[in-house]
Amino acid sequence: RPGELVHVDIKKLGRIPDGGGHRMLGRTLGNRNNKKQGRGYAYLHHAVDGYSRL
Repeated sequence: RPGELVHVDIKKLGRIPDGGGHRMLGRTLGNRNNKKQGRGYAYLHHAVDGYSRL
């Protein structure tokens, strides 16, 4: 029956600034690039109804 079983998943995505990080640009430019966008992770949450899943 619909709504009986729900699959929930969370995906952790690293924030990589445009142009790359310190491995592509070197420590000086890479660190400057991180300050603009903010470091850390973005999280994607999604749920799928088990009834409609194939």
